Amino acid sequence: MLYKPFAFLLPGLLFFCSIHNIAAERFVHLRTGEREWDSFAPTAEHESLTHTFHVDSEAIPRCLSFRQVDVKQQWTLAINKQPLGQLVRDENDMLIFMDIPSNLIQPGNNQLTVTQTGRATPDDIYFGYLQFHTQTKADYLQQCQIAVKVTDRTTQQPIPCRLTILNNSGSLMTVGNPSTDTTAVRAGVIYTSTGQATIMVPPGRYTIIAGRGMEWGIDSATVTALPAETASQQLTINREVDTRGFVACDTHVHTFTHSRHGDASLDERLITIAGEGIELPIATDHNLHISYEPRATELGVRKYFTPVIGNEVTTRIGHFNIFPVPASAPLPDHTLDTWEKIIGSIREKTGAGIIILNHARDVHSGVTPFSPQRHNSLTGHSIANGPFVANAMELINSGATQTDVMQLYRDWFGMMNRGIQVTGIGCSDSHDVARHFIGQSRTYIRCPDGDPGNLDIPKAVTALQNGKAHVSYGLFTTLRIQDKFGSGEMVTPKKQPLVHITVQGPSWVTARQVELYINGYLYKTIPIASGDRAGIKWSGQLRLNHLEHDVFVVAIARGDGVRSLHWPTAKPYQPTSPHFEPYTLGSTGVLQLDIDRDGKFSSARTYAEQLALTHPSPAKLIRALDNYDTAVASHVAELLHRAGTNLSDDALQQHLRRSPRQTKLGFQLYQRSQIPTLAEPSTP
Repeated sequence: MLYKPFAFLLPGLLFFCSIHNIAAERFVHLRTGEREWDSFAPTAEHESLTHTFHVDSEAIPRCLSFRQVDVKQQWTLAINKQPLGQLVRDENDMLIFMDIPSNLIQPGNNQLTVTQTGRATPDDIYFGYLQFHTQTKADYLQQCQIAVKVTDRTTQQPIPCRLTILNNSGSLMTVGNPSTDTTAVRAGVIYTSTGQATIMVPPGRYTIIAGRGMEWGIDSATVTALPAETASQQLTINREVDTRGFVACDTHVHTFTHSRHGDASLDERLITIAGEGIELPIATDHNLHISYEPRATELGVRKYFTPVIGNEVTTRIGHFNIFPVPASAPLPDHTLDTWEKIIGSIREKTGAGIIILNHARDVHSGVTPFSPQRHNSLTGHSIANGPFVANAMELINSGATQTDVMQLYRDWFGMMNRGIQVTGIGCSDSHDVARHFIGQSRTYIRCPDGDPGNLDIPKAVTALQNGKAHVSYGLFTTLRIQDKFGSGEMVTPKKQPLVHITVQGPSWVTARQVELYINGYLYKTIPIASGDRAGIKWSGQLRLNHLEHDVFVVAIARGDGVRSLHWPTAKPYQPTSPHFEPYTLGSTGVLQLDIDRDGKFSSARTYAEQLALTHPSPAKLIRALDNYDTAVASHVAELLHRAGTNLSDDALQQHLRRSPRQTKLGFQLYQRSQIPTLAEPSTP
């Protein structure tokens, strides 16, 4: 959202007035360094804000409030050169309050500054609507009460949920509530494990939104809060997405209690798990084995989910989420220097059945696991990482989203074409209560889900190992063939198989299109005309024609990003461009088609190696590719290249010029993949 400043009220950023009238009623655009996002003006108004104000002796302020938008880095607010506090590191639009210690503000002129501190990373922000108050923060925010109860429309029973509180300007409103053993509270957000909360706010009109993750609809109401009165409001929500037969799992979950960064305490984390409808949460604090079981039971939320002990094995050359881990298992050695040794230690010490490569396109400790220097995305060839010995990888991490949503999918397709069986994962990587919240991206595992508090963990792990997993980031997409086979399975189909795809989502997510990929290449795009309806947004069949060899298929639905502050989709964690289009997405796992009917699945790499064995000369090998697809051609190109063949040789290029389009494209893509500065096309 682009926030445009209001009428200019701060000439030279100097503003003199009495305490009763001080209000910077507009946003100021601040930034140090280059532009972060093209939704902001090319030139910021200022690198920092300096604001001089006059205070009368009889009205010394006790707290202040301000509105902030798009704060990602560390910004410090100071009064008279004394730090008062830091802006909340949260990109959302929010109204924040800070107490002012006594004697910090003196009668007469005073100076307030807002300055970026810490790392000098470009950060476009809006700051404004500054007001001072003669009450303390608690006294100001606890003037009024709104009693809210949220029930399941079907059962009429209270249900854990997330409450979003917006003020009359549409900002997340700081409330006067502390977190308790049934609530987790941040600016504009209250998670309640009981479906009930009494919200404390100053007098005014507020919009309250109730929701419970992407499976549920939302309900909202506008309430006027008055002093000395308790307003009451009942909201009802209903399930809009049918996920029967699937377990909602978040494989990447942190707490401040154990990971020591972010802001979610252990108690708050357990309440948010229930509030977002995650049924199988994996505890993955850094290099620790943590059990949620005892405290979840004490807090009364254990019936809503089955907790699993895991670990984010955090190394200098990559992060790996592992589970399930026995409570008594020793910690893996995270100081080892190769993936093979690290995974060996994980298996030896924990026996974990699931090992996930996390955020492979992000930089941690100076290493990007799937950078072009370490990994060939097109063919899945490891350049510097060693053998890929995990069995899963993150595709959508809602706490660390990508500028190009398809990049990690292309990485995944490349490994599948190489014959490396890897399960695609959706997760939140949540360290926070409300900024990057739990379960926004999640994995739906196809396994029994009847009792969320007593899920069969071994069955869920086996299903995940077998690829029976669907990634959700606001949408839920399923795929089947012959009315019974789905993701994670191999089927020997009839000629011209018919694939059935269903896209679901809540009413507050708009789906735009669904795409079918064959061996990682776009086969068909279908627009979704009724993408804003609840539940099934599109369902239909596609006939797969002209398949002559084994292939894998994946369906991906895409939609608009969510701007509503009850479930806002985030900007990229480590952006590669100042331009960003927010998105939602839902993808299936891999369905393998045994087209040649030999009872096994042959990958593009397998076909390429078979052809190379039977056609020793490059000319014959290229001619043999006429009936194979682009993925096989790329692997043949790699085999020739690694055997010492010059792919730019005139004679070889002459053979390619006489080849079908898919062969030419396969070689072209492989040659481009050897030049890291050339980007791969997203849909070749």
